[in-house]
Amino acid sequence: MTRLLAVGDLHLGRTPSALHPDLQARRAELGPEAAWTRCVTAAIDQAVDGVVMAGDVVERSRDLLVAYGDLRQGIDRLAAAGIPVVAVAGNHDTLVLPRLAAEIDNLQLLGAGGSWQERRIGQLRILGWSFPRRHVRRDPLKDFPALDDAAGVVGLLHCDRDQRDSAYAPVSSRDLERTGIAGWLLGHIHQPDPLQGPRPIGYLGSVSALRASETGPRGPWRIDWNGHQLEATHLALAPLRFSALEIDLSDLDGPDDLAAAALDAGRRHVRTLLAATDGPDVIGLRLTLTGRCCFEHRLAEAAEQLLAESRPWQEGPVQLFIQHLLIATDPAHDLERLARQSDPCGLLAQRLLILQDTSHADHARLIEQARPHLADAAGRREFQALDTELDESEIRHWLIQAGRIALHQLLAQKQTRR
Repeated sequence: MTRLLAVGDLHLGRTPSALHPDLQARRAELGPEAAWTRCVTAAIDQAVDGVVMAGDVVERSRDLLVAYGDLRQGIDRLAAAGIPVVAVAGNHDTLVLPRLAAEIDNLQLLGAGGSWQERRIGQLRILGWSFPRRHVRRDPLKDFPALDDAAGVVGLLHCDRDQRDSAYAPVSSRDLERTGIAGWLLGHIHQPDPLQGPRPIGYLGSVSALRASETGPRGPWRIDWNGHQLEATHLALAPLRFSALEIDLSDLDGPDDLAAAALDAGRRHVRTLLAATDGPDVIGLRLTLTGRCCFEHRLAEAAEQLLAESRPWQEGPVQLFIQHLLIATDPAHDLERLARQSDPCGLLAQRLLILQDTSHADHARLIEQARPHLADAAGRREFQALDTELDESEIRHWLIQAGRIALHQLLAQKQTRR
């Protein structure tokens, strides 16, 4: 048996975003450095034969001194336990990771300069490739070495899978499979893949939640080799997690019940997590409000008030806070009927229908038209502590929410004039 601990995108030097203002003082204990300390402890406790890191160990190339202390302290602990560490450089740490490897004993950089390199750990051969510069448009698998025996070989690579025009080492799933090796441990994409089956091929994911949109469990992977095949087990040990939950409002009598529903959803979520794992220290709840709401004309205001006024609360060993509220209730108004009108209500209903249908031909156009306006607002000084990198789902959320509010107001004005 050979056992590895595989660490995906760590991004030392990056602080977690989208925390509640009351939790800002805890940023250091909830970020990548704290997650790295837990990875080291897990590696020692589970007596692994080696730690492998799939790139973007450090957030920025100038973060040598930012990352040096925490990285060296952890690697020194691993060295004392006889555990070697090998890593490949990603697009974020192309310059700084080779410098760190030169400064820190027991940290070996694999594949420096964009050349494949091998390191044996136990019964496994780790074959790695590192970014020689920040942007690489050539497929690194074109230079993959011919192997007389692919058994017991594990690939370690930072890459962009199935994105042909990517500037971040584009590779294809088909070519990864055709190498015939025991498995591929990939970095770059922060959402972890399932890594199921006897031949896991996929992304390890980020070790800790770096953005609020990175929902679900985060942590390293334990990789076990029994001499014939690999088995991957996700260790959800990150101190911070963002969880996406749904709350059905169908049985609520009014907006005053919304807070109690959020508390109940958080409580049930923590109970489920603790039944399976130790759970994170802090959970940011991204709540989606669903069902048919009898107070929809007041829902947007109630949701904004709850988000603005709620404070973190404790559920057993876990602290929770509401990070995001998305209104996705069944519309009180018949949007299809309204969309047939040529007045402002009809035009707004048409756009809401397009935003709700991600396959619509004009959906992407509406998102891209809104992106620069929302990005400008998110970049203002008062939002510096928040997650300002808006993805498509977040832009879509804000447009739908604003459109619903505007439609309610327009319809109310029409009723008043009658």
